[in-house]
Amino acid sequence: MPRVSQQYKDERRREIVAAASRCFLEHGFEGASMHRIIAATGLSAGALYNHFPSKQELVLESARTALDRVLDPAEGADEGADPHGGGPAEWVAGLLERLAADPAATRLLLITWGGAVSEPALAAVAGEHLGRVRDRVEERYGRWAVKELGLDPERAREWVAMFAQAILSVLQGYVVQSCLLPGFDHDAYLDYARTLAAQ
Repeated sequence: MPRVSQQYKDERRREIVAAASRCFLEHGFEGASMHRIIAATGLSAGALYNHFPSKQELVLESARTALDRVLDPAEGADEGADPHGGGPAEWVAGLLERLAADPAATRLLLITWGGAVSEPALAAVAGEHLGRVRDRVEERYGRWAVKELGLDPERAREWVAMFAQAILSVLQGYVVQSCLLPGFDHDAYLDYARTLAAQ
């Protein structure tokens, strides 16, 4: 019998996670039974369990995937201002635009944060990703604050620590309001985020 390549296994895992994520979006983590997930994948129970031995592993991988879809493009950006002269305000706007372009990932973020309140494993995943956002902001704009704002290194560290906290607040506020607030105005929120980031 021919061996299955790692690429094939990885692709099958991605397909399973995508199908499970659709179930989680429709039914929540609690309401999406393994029976529903198996039906959504079109696989046998044995084939699915071969990739993910438990629903908990699927929940965690779905959460990681949603978080990575939003954060990874930001991590791949060049340090400091972009080549077109943008700075923190445009970086924040880009983060929010990625959320707006991927409503499924945005809703999964909200579901993940909600589940994290009572599920330690989900809390660890969410906390790690939020920490990555904070760390990325601090890495990206620490030297920027010295160069562009003229701050001395100590003041730059203070500024970037506060700025990172503001970005986390903006990110979390966008996820909650865009998913739950009737009549949410994306453009107005973007203006607010740009103004806050430019302070």
